[in-house]
Amino acid sequence: PGSCGYNALCKVINHTPICTCPDGFTGDAFSGCYPKPPEPEQPVIQEDTCNCAPNAECRDGVCLCLPDYYGDGYVSCRPECVLNSDCPSNKACIRNKCKNPCTPGACGEGAICEVLNHVVMCTCPPGTTGSTNTSATPSTRLSPSWATKPRPLPLLRYKIPSLVSLLIGIPS
Repeated sequence: PGSCGYNALCKVINHTPICTCPDGFTGDAFSGCYPKPPEPEQPVIQEDTCNCAPNAECRDGVCLCLPDYYGDGYVSCRPECVLNSDCPSNKACIRNKCKNPCTPGACGEGAICEVLNHVVMCTCPPGTTGSTNTSATPSTRLSPSWATKPRPLPLLRYKIPSLVSLLIGIPS
């Protein structure tokens, strides 16, 4: 007696006291044993109860596609486009979004930018010439002289039937 701590068990083996804490107790058996505290409950980690598609997340038990992704959230969530063919023919797939590819600088200065089957087509406006990739400038081509000089109307060489004779079928 007196060799082991409070609540400890004492056994003497070969004239030497052996102190141990009983089941359900812990501590230093020579100074004192105390009841084991209950094991802290580990939070149960629930798996994704929604079973969502890639690029989707479960919110309040419902699968929703992430921002900039489209779909039902369960089967698939994909970006707006991956290929140009995913977009209307007047748009192109730019960074997974269908956008007008006629951005500033797509064509030369003064050139007309149009989109044909997802591809930028640059043309110079009527009356201009130049490179559609650099700039379109007013055309310096001269018109033929006959197109710029006033000319008298030619004399009529044929007799024009009167309106009355045409209506009633009488030759004039």
